[in-house]
Amino acid sequence: MGFLKALFEAKKGNTNVNNDTQPQLNHNADISTRKPSDQIQNLVLLSIAESFRVDEKKYPDYLRLRFGIGFPNEVFKSLENSGSLRRSTAIETLPHMKATELKSIAAQFGLKSSGTKDDICVRIAEIVTEKALAQFVPDRYWITTETGKAQLEANPYISFYTSKHTYSWDAVGLDINTYAKLFSGKATGRVRDIIWQYFNRSSMDLYNNGITKGDFNDYTEMLHTMALFLEEENRHQDALALYMRYIYYRANFEASLSAFRYYSVDKNVDNAADIVFRYAEILPYHANEIIDISNCCGFDSKQMQSFIQEAFSKEQDQGIFSPSELTEFVMFGLNGDQNGQKRICRSAMLLAAKKLPR
Repeated sequence: MGFLKALFEAKKGNTNVNNDTQPQLNHNADISTRKPSDQIQNLVLLSIAESFRVDEKKYPDYLRLRFGIGFPNEVFKSLENSGSLRRSTAIETLPHMKATELKSIAAQFGLKSSGTKDDICVRIAEIVTEKALAQFVPDRYWITTETGKAQLEANPYISFYTSKHTYSWDAVGLDINTYAKLFSGKATGRVRDIIWQYFNRSSMDLYNNGITKGDFNDYTEMLHTMALFLEEENRHQDALALYMRYIYYRANFEASLSAFRYYSVDKNVDNAADIVFRYAEILPYHANEIIDISNCCGFDSKQMQSFIQEAFSKEQDQGIFSPSELTEFVMFGLNGDQNGQKRICRSAMLLAAKKLPR
């Protein structure tokens, strides 16, 4: 409790209260707004090109918002002219088509239309010539050439950035420019190792910043990302332990400090406890992520509860929740029990309020 008390007293003179009781996170404050270089834009589109039709009419907004690419077709055609991309043949386009379309083509040539999409594609490709097929397959997709593949292999961090993840790069300050700087001059080395080194350095800086400013929002977001990053590597117990640290600081510090700032003004414990709950609540996506990781660890509910209790007990910084209380809070959340979570928050806030200066 001493740690929180010291932070609270340091903030005592600040009585500005945000009347919106929903969490106001600012994880993107330091994200660069500088437009990525042409080289990075080219590599980004090259890494995702094969999912798009040639002369696509509608591109996802993230290309413009995250990468500053307002006219993807022009970049794709430039990559085609440079030999990094080519247009698919009619046969190569077949896997992109719907099963009903493939069955219709098979019928046109007297072929069986039974089986999976792959079966039908193979059957058509073996019998029908490219010239005969072209009139039934109007669309074409981009294909990465050997030249294009070599460019991506020389910059493997690009494909890793644009591939699907359960975490957000932007949420931890890694826009494409900042991300690319991590790999500047590093022709070798595992992409994931370099990213993990960045996460470790940044998490320590963000923790120290939280100690200094009494704001752990960015630190907790980094812990969340790191936990999901480890899950992606199938390091499930490490991921679950780090996820519990995320929950620990989110509830004990991010949520509690926000509540104390309100409490310093209105002295209403129930209102403060409600703010703790709003910021610390185990939301459905938290529950899904925790249970998914726990299942991969092979834990039943009792084993998971024991693991969580042990993880919380190892934390040195003490907040308003004891390890036992926070473990119970998490278990209530995993069972979808909001009232149980609220009771824990009120009990913890009542005790904390008695220890704070009046």
